[in-house]
Amino acid sequence: MLDNKYHEKKFTKSAFNQAVECAMYAYYYRNSKDYAYHFDGVDGIAEVGDQFGALARVYEGVPDENIIRRDPTLSPVPAQMKTLVDTMRFLRMENADVAEAAFGTNNFLVYVDILHKRGDTLEIIEVKSKGIGADEPLYSFDGRGGKFKSDYLDKILDVTFQKYVVQQFTKFFESYSHLKVRAKLMLVNTDAVSDVDSLSSLLQIKFKDGHREVECASDIREKLQGKNNIARVIDVDELCDKIIADEIPEIANEKFNGCFVDFVEKVADMYVNNRKDYSLCKVDVKKFNCPFYATDEERKAGKKDGCAEFFKDMLGVDIAGKPCIVDVKGGSKGLPPSLKGNGWLEQKKLLLTDINEYEYVPAEDATPEAFQKRTKLSDNDLRFLHVHSVKTGEVAPTFLKAAAKAEMAKWTYPLHFIDFETYQGAVPLFKGSRPNEEVAYQFSHHVCYEDGHYEHKEGRGGEFISLEAGKNPNFKFVRELKKQLDNDDGTIFRYAEHENIILNAIRVQLIESDESDKDELVRFIEKITHPTGSCKYPFTAGPRDMLDLKAVAQKYFYHPMMGSSNSIKQVFPAILASDETYFRDHYGDDMDPYHNLPMLKEFAAKVDANKFPADFDDSDIWNDEKQINCGGISKLDYVMLQAGRFNKLHTEAIRQASLKYCEVDTLAMVRIWEYFRNNCEE
Repeated sequence: MLDNKYHEKKFTKSAFNQAVECAMYAYYYRNSKDYAYHFDGVDGIAEVGDQFGALARVYEGVPDENIIRRDPTLSPVPAQMKTLVDTMRFLRMENADVAEAAFGTNNFLVYVDILHKRGDTLEIIEVKSKGIGADEPLYSFDGRGGKFKSDYLDKILDVTFQKYVVQQFTKFFESYSHLKVRAKLMLVNTDAVSDVDSLSSLLQIKFKDGHREVECASDIREKLQGKNNIARVIDVDELCDKIIADEIPEIANEKFNGCFVDFVEKVADMYVNNRKDYSLCKVDVKKFNCPFYATDEERKAGKKDGCAEFFKDMLGVDIAGKPCIVDVKGGSKGLPPSLKGNGWLEQKKLLLTDINEYEYVPAEDATPEAFQKRTKLSDNDLRFLHVHSVKTGEVAPTFLKAAAKAEMAKWTYPLHFIDFETYQGAVPLFKGSRPNEEVAYQFSHHVCYEDGHYEHKEGRGGEFISLEAGKNPNFKFVRELKKQLDNDDGTIFRYAEHENIILNAIRVQLIESDESDKDELVRFIEKITHPTGSCKYPFTAGPRDMLDLKAVAQKYFYHPMMGSSNSIKQVFPAILASDETYFRDHYGDDMDPYHNLPMLKEFAAKVDANKFPADFDDSDIWNDEKQINCGGISKLDYVMLQAGRFNKLHTEAIRQASLKYCEVDTLAMVRIWEYFRNNCEE
């Protein structure tokens, strides 16, 4: 067995994926109880990815009894040893199909998603829920100068690392030294059409003793027999070998300091011995994006700031709790000429206050009077205002009154403000749909009139929500949207590009459908949208193409509260602060509706239990302390709703909470319009 150097903390796939971005990330990750960590992910995406992982096991013929499960009752070392012993049992067989096979040496440990043993060959398959087209190349050498180019590099490196560790395992244990290792990558085929009813519901997400797992329906293999496979398996073995041998210079130099093996071995040693080694790191502008940063609240609570610690140790500059140069609009691409490239590094200018804002706008063009002569705020104007406000403490907004008034004169009343809530997942929810296909289940619609009043549920305004299990709501969604918007020719507003993208996607679905009214619905979509980047069925922008309120706000309004962001979550409070007297006089404590969103338990308490009974116990997934905000119903909860996992009472509570949240999003858009209208009339 393994010698006495066996470490409890092993260098795993997760640690490797951190180290690929920065060797020190692996250290912070190992010590994540001490360091703050901000994962930039989508709520529920891991759980939905687990569904595809379970589906992959079915596709690859792995029996349930061949899934190597980690025993949560054991301490780390015995648990790891047990998985290694279980794996070795399968390796002694001539042929075996295994999931979560463990391979490790003194410093390394990986769990392989799918392992096929055929004689002397071990085929490892890494399963990822990222989408790829049926004929889309995984990579190319089409970059500048014939350099390697891929949108899937992180997935490729993941399986490369696994192949390396499995190879080290076969060398470590002499009895397995004859085994050859081959690597493949399984991704989601976004061109595949599911011909299975409610495929997702055959893969039930369960929570047991604090652990998440996917339970396949007992008849899933029977139901998938002869059906379309939504996965695409790609042979990456030769590519992995080239990466390990440093035969692709841009990968070796960018990710591994020139040598894959040397980097991996040194980082693994650093990781298992829990020490820092800055010699494995290089300082570049990407390090400002370190996810191991701490907010003021987290620092007060005793959490360490890995990002600040890195720059302090490497450059002697303290950035903790301070805005940095990459916080300007555009990030590193938005730096002034003197700091571009390595200028910031050579001068050790890391803080936003180190920027000379007059490199963006000359002093003579930076007066309030000069700003009011502009027809719109440029990116450099916004950078100037941001940096200047941080350096001077300026709190007053900048509003281009004349330019905004000219813009508003082009609008046709009544104005329509719409917001969509959507779902996108690797495993299709409905028969006839594709992986990662957009599902539009809800919209909110406010209508504003020239005299200043507005409507939502009454009059011409409205809302729509469809949470019915097993029913794709997309076409019903468009029919209702058309019904509400087709009564006049008023200007339609969205916030950002999401609504346009969704309607473009549904347009394609309609064109390829057999719906009797599809031509009418397609014409409606084409009237209020413009084509996205890659348009399958080309068309020209419609005469009533929706206006982007985000772009409008950016052109004419800036407040220091916004920093460099134009998200509605930043613009809306800035609008309220810019005219607090008006909004408080008119709306009192309700002027910011986001602050008044109730918890789910408050909605549940008001549901008519006679009409919507708690017909079964769903306490394993129900969380009444949760609040629906920041994007609506989570991916996980939407999958659960489609699978009928919530009882009727809780389903109705979620429905009401989602309606309220979506209404608030369009109400925030109305408040922005109110500010523009009121300040242009003064």
